[in-house]
Amino acid sequence: MKSILLSFIYLAISIIGVGQQYNIEDTNYAAGIRYDPVLNVDVLVSGEAWRNAGAMVRYNHLNAKFEVTGGWLTQFNEGIAPGVYGSPGNNTDYFLFQGNNEISGTNGTISFDTVRFNIGASNVMSITNFNSGFPDAPYYGQSPGGIMIAKALYFNNGITTTLRNNPVNGAIVFVNNAFYEGGSTDAQHVDGFVSEINYASNPQPRGHNGDFTFPVGNGSEVHQLRRQGIFNDADSTLTVGWVNEDPNLPATQDPTQKDHNPTINLPDQVVAIVKAGFWDWHYQRTVVLGTEDYEGATAMKNPQTITVSIPDLSDYPGLQPGELRLIGYDPLTLSWLNLSGSAGASGLTKGSTLQGTIPAEQLITAIAIGSTNNVILPVTFSAFTVKAEGCKALLEWQTGMEQNNSHFVIEHSINGNEFTAIGRVGAVGNSNSLNTYRFKDEAPVSGINYYRITQVDFDGKHSSTDIKAIRIQCNGNAVAIKAYPNPATSQVNIQSGKAVAQVNVVASNGQTVMKYVPSQNQGGTFSLNIQRVQKGIYLLQVVNKDGTIDVIKLLKQ
Repeated sequence: MKSILLSFIYLAISIIGVGQQYNIEDTNYAAGIRYDPVLNVDVLVSGEAWRNAGAMVRYNHLNAKFEVTGGWLTQFNEGIAPGVYGSPGNNTDYFLFQGNNEISGTNGTISFDTVRFNIGASNVMSITNFNSGFPDAPYYGQSPGGIMIAKALYFNNGITTTLRNNPVNGAIVFVNNAFYEGGSTDAQHVDGFVSEINYASNPQPRGHNGDFTFPVGNGSEVHQLRRQGIFNDADSTLTVGWVNEDPNLPATQDPTQKDHNPTINLPDQVVAIVKAGFWDWHYQRTVVLGTEDYEGATAMKNPQTITVSIPDLSDYPGLQPGELRLIGYDPLTLSWLNLSGSAGASGLTKGSTLQGTIPAEQLITAIAIGSTNNVILPVTFSAFTVKAEGCKALLEWQTGMEQNNSHFVIEHSINGNEFTAIGRVGAVGNSNSLNTYRFKDEAPVSGINYYRITQVDFDGKHSSTDIKAIRIQCNGNAVAIKAYPNPATSQVNIQSGKAVAQVNVVASNGQTVMKYVPSQNQGGTFSLNIQRVQKGIYLLQVVNKDGTIDVIKLLKQ
């Protein structure tokens, strides 16, 4: 009843013209409930909005956007020089707008004691605020991050996003022993970056008592990383995020390490890296972190046990969980290190775990999944395109890395499900540089054609690209022959504008399975009995009496 009355009073006040902006002088409230100034508009907080740390105040945010410029702190830095963060307060912020929400701002710290994203189970909370850090931030020692959590964060929403182009300065920051609930499923996690930070003046235990899980993913899948180990360093930040890019490719960049070089220098017995993505790992002193100062990564003083939740690897034939290894990237030696020793993963399905240890004083800027079996990544396809050239289809693909690669098989389909090999292209074999390959299908069918490229190792292992579709449309003069019905079961009719000397039915391996010589009185239209031809895709090779050859594709059902 009390909350209903407060809401009514609030609405009445709104109608008579309460301003949009919080009154900075009125932020030290006694215990009670505080509402956003106006319903259905963006909420703006400007200046250094200090809040009473002692009183138990509930802030109800009823609008889709909450914007802060330069403040919104809970008794942090207030009256203290040179300005270090203090103790958390007793404020609770409820975000209650049912729909997608945004917490925005620039160059300021948005600090919450306890915050609840009660915006709906399928709605996105976008955190677009970022703090540029020392020396640009208003106060020495401010936390780099989009929002800072001093006590607790409750993910009662769907996906939460942070700025990937400001990975450290836009992260969700958990102070000392602050915790969260939720955020551990595909439907509910952080698509971006999460940080841990320690402050000496905060009475809570530092480094989450040596155990913290980063609830990160790519927006559709969660790939958590758990850190276990002593982390007591004051005024230091550890930031982690999942990067949904292939760590093998030359174009892939570590978001927090601008001079990152993805040269594949693998540890002994590790022969490949999972291409699905990697975890960005960045540890640095807070007070030296600036917008352009991401290269200031340093090593942690104590060893850290790392446990990751892996993507689904069950589709790789022959791969065993025991063959996976957790590996870390050392930017000083431009090499990957084996963090797992000889230990493998708990399984290959999504969510299986893989564990390793970062040694004390070892600089690491990325964590990935390696394998002692190269079936995991015989070839990295960086591009695959198909385009029409008249009545033909030109296929082009690129590889960013090749290991033990024998050749490529070009496969074609007219329904997108059943594929037949129509060509073969030799491969470089082993390479860490970009290689480009081409193939032209001289006889695609009129209409939709489907293509994929399958890479084959010297030992027979293989992997394929995604399927590409293209429509081929030709005018009446472009195709000299017609074959119908197509697909055919027992008989196919062939119509040609020329005198035909012979018809060959050619299989995908190049073998001629049937020859037919039409009689002189059959002219340019005749029927071909293909009952004895096995099911599959064939080329009808029509040899004309003038010496030319026309080719058309035929599906035998």
